[in-house]
Amino acid sequence: MELTEADSGVERAVAVGDDVVVRLAENRTTGFRWELDDLPAGVTLVDDAFEAPDPGRPGQGGVHSFRMRATGPGQYRVAAGLRRSWGGDGPQRTVEFPIRVS
Repeated sequence: MELTEADSGVERAVAVGDDVVVRLAENRTTGFRWELDDLPAGVTLVDDAFEAPDPGRPGQGGVHSFRMRATGPGQYRVAAGLRRSWGGDGPQRTVEFPIRVS
């Protein structure tokens, strides 16, 4: 299953062993990066990657993707914030994905 910022707040159902990929627009030249909050016990991070459509064009945005696997049944909340590493004011934006694993 693939989720984007538009899916924030909408509960999704998956089975144990299924992968969930969260894809969020990000422009690294601004200093802002998406970071996952602590993952719940029933969800494991498999991959964390940034994809630029054209790596030869400096300053362009891309997509930050987080691939997670549902490892145990239950209801979970996966959340992320768009933050600067040096900023102490909290995230500029947040997303939250309620996930029900059966």
